[in-house]
Amino acid sequence: MSRLPQINNTLLVRHIAQSNLITCTADATADSLIKLMADKKIGCIVVCENRIPIGVVTRRDLLELWLDADKPSRAAEFMSSPVLTVSEWESVDEAGLRFISEEVRHLIVTKTSGEACGIISETDVVNSHGLEHDLFLRSVDEIANHAPYSIDSNCTVLAALQKLKESGSSALLITQHNEVSGIFTERDAVMLIAQNKQHQPLNELGGNTLVTIEQSLSLYNARKVFHQHQFQHLAITNYQGKITGLISYSEILQSVETDYVYRLRELLNERNRALEKSQHNLKLADKVIEASMEAIVICDKDARILRVNPSFTEITGYTSGEVLGKNPNILSSGRHNKQFYKEMWQNLKEQGFWQGEIWNRRKDGAVFPEWLSITSIRDESGNISQYASIFTDLTEIKKSEARIKRLAYFDELTRLPNRKLFHDRLQLSLGYAREHEHRIAVAYINVDFFQQINDLYGHENGDRVLMEIGRRIEHQLDEGDTVARFGGDEFNLILTDVDDTPHISEFLNRLLSTVNQPIVLDDKELKATISIGVSFFPTDADDAESLLKCADSAVHLAKDLGRNSFRFFSSEQHRLIQSRYQMGSDLQAAIDNGEFQLYYQPKICLKTNKPTSCEALLRWLHPQLGFISPAEFIPLAEDIGLINRIGHFVIEEACRQIALWRKQGQEINVAINVSAKQFHQGDIAEQILETLQRQGVPPHLLSVELTESCFLYCPEETTRALSTLRSEGIQVAIDDFGTGYSSLSYIRNIELDILKIDRSFLVNLESSEVDRAIVTSIIEMSHVLGLQVVAEGIEHKPQMNILKQMKCDQLQGFLLARPMPADAFINWHKHHNE
Repeated sequence: MSRLPQINNTLLVRHIAQSNLITCTADATADSLIKLMADKKIGCIVVCENRIPIGVVTRRDLLELWLDADKPSRAAEFMSSPVLTVSEWESVDEAGLRFISEEVRHLIVTKTSGEACGIISETDVVNSHGLEHDLFLRSVDEIANHAPYSIDSNCTVLAALQKLKESGSSALLITQHNEVSGIFTERDAVMLIAQNKQHQPLNELGGNTLVTIEQSLSLYNARKVFHQHQFQHLAITNYQGKITGLISYSEILQSVETDYVYRLRELLNERNRALEKSQHNLKLADKVIEASMEAIVICDKDARILRVNPSFTEITGYTSGEVLGKNPNILSSGRHNKQFYKEMWQNLKEQGFWQGEIWNRRKDGAVFPEWLSITSIRDESGNISQYASIFTDLTEIKKSEARIKRLAYFDELTRLPNRKLFHDRLQLSLGYAREHEHRIAVAYINVDFFQQINDLYGHENGDRVLMEIGRRIEHQLDEGDTVARFGGDEFNLILTDVDDTPHISEFLNRLLSTVNQPIVLDDKELKATISIGVSFFPTDADDAESLLKCADSAVHLAKDLGRNSFRFFSSEQHRLIQSRYQMGSDLQAAIDNGEFQLYYQPKICLKTNKPTSCEALLRWLHPQLGFISPAEFIPLAEDIGLINRIGHFVIEEACRQIALWRKQGQEINVAINVSAKQFHQGDIAEQILETLQRQGVPPHLLSVELTESCFLYCPEETTRALSTLRSEGIQVAIDDFGTGYSSLSYIRNIELDILKIDRSFLVNLESSEVDRAIVTSIIEMSHVLGLQVVAEGIEHKPQMNILKQMKCDQLQGFLLARPMPADAFINWHKHHNE
């Protein structure tokens, strides 16, 4: 039996090595290795032969293979060899020297027999030294990459991989519409290639989680974020919240693993060896101690001070002559009990090292925090001969941490209290109100149409609007009141002096008027309005959560009644809101249970009185309530995010019906309505064309109707989608013309085929000269632009006769027929074509 090597209390490689070593044979294929690497979420696989390591395959090795058209298949052909190994009995310090001299990131740990038994990384070595005090002193901004490479989200995984190789980076920023949407790393590439997704665009993959940190954050706190999310890369932002660069976990490690720190730690951990070195090395060590920005104290075995450096004097105020021969307890602050020091010395004797945060006292009596590291130095016999300590003044860091902690209670953009601080103050206000039988109010404020402000003026100006609104609200508050921003365009108020209802109504009217004043942004001027919902303690609710829910319920009524107003909570209103929520739940179930169907309303040509086409109209047959009007459930579907699923059903069902009628020998053009939210999704054109192709329907048999709001809500997406649809032969109609945006610019600049006049202009066509003049102008303008005109909502024959005289092209309305199911419509269509 072979003898184990002699060991002492030195930290050995075997103490920090990762024993769950992932290995493969030399015959392993690249495909199997990349799947193994993705499955185990590792960056290195060791190639072994009879448990003896013969090579290493890294994540970068595998990724470079996928860029090589003639990539080798067996691990033996592309592995890194020979293998750099380290004995499990080697000291961690010696392993650290190997990493520096060999310039590698991993070492294979072997037994005395040469068999592989684990692996250590540069990260393992650095973390084993406890570098918290170094991390405290540096910020993310000092080491981050402020010029990271980026790639558009439309590019494929392979393209991103090629960019990684060309740039020499381990990560890229993913951009979409000039905005950063995620981070692509070598680890991501391995996972995606393992799933055979290397040819897919990045924007179709999802999962590009983007975590950001401020550039002013300390490396210590940055490391906490890395550990929390288990990421290797984070995006960094400036004080305005704009992403300015990237930082990797390895950069943090490299920033603190300096030659200076290593030599200093050698001085503390290997004091006996240093004392035996030449006079030259002694002078070098002396210079390091004297030049150090950290305080260094050398004590004998009885803890009497032998030496201090200039930084010690600068931090404590004590000169060298005042402390030599004395015990370091002269610095004691009195904040730590005897048990604290007892455990410190016991740790020093047993493990040879102690580090932590401690409070000491300067010569002038001021108490200060420090980060202290103490190392025991042993002689050749293994007995403690000296103690060496290093400490750093944490006063400024503590102040910064306190400031950061305060910021945790305030909104980053407006500097108003955030949700947490608001809830704390609300609980205090409720306690006081209960004790003194006072009434308080909670107000929920929502900025009206804030999304449109962002779309028209940009997100940066949108933020400036929120800051100004927050400032104006705060200036209107009395002492003891609170305004907070929970996020987005929402503000919340705690009002404490509300025993007089007219008084609060006067205040709310003044608040509406103040916020409604023009806001100047550079050379632009805009007006913003708010809607306010108010609930009272104790009449509406007696706890914080219920008060907020009641205020939220009240603000919905304010928005439903025209916005730019305030409403007080009422139980009846709450019942209506709850009913709306119930309808939202029923709407979700309606999609799953197939409760929707399409009805078809015909259109005729005014010249021939023959059918030209029809419009597909969605109907919801509720199991308990019967038919529900689209006017009720379509806006709700848009609010709760179901409109895309409903729109998909309409496209599928309309194309299926067209195909069925074609089999019956009837080619009928069907118009479907498309919401602005569907255009905003970005793929509506592709969705329609794919459905037509799958159902075997010619594009000319489908028309798309959209409202004017599409050009306000998402003009770029709408223009792009319409161009694609018309290029394939699909007609495009503008619906309800004159009731929305009402700008001729999109009629002139956007390619359209049909303009539908809203029925509100046609109801009084017989009696109103103004309406007749408007309709005549719309028809003449449309014909000049080459558009067909459809008059909708026609119910009386005189209306039809007038429209004929005006040379309107088509007619739609109850005068012809009401919307009807598919079977009834086809019978009507056949009858009127005879």
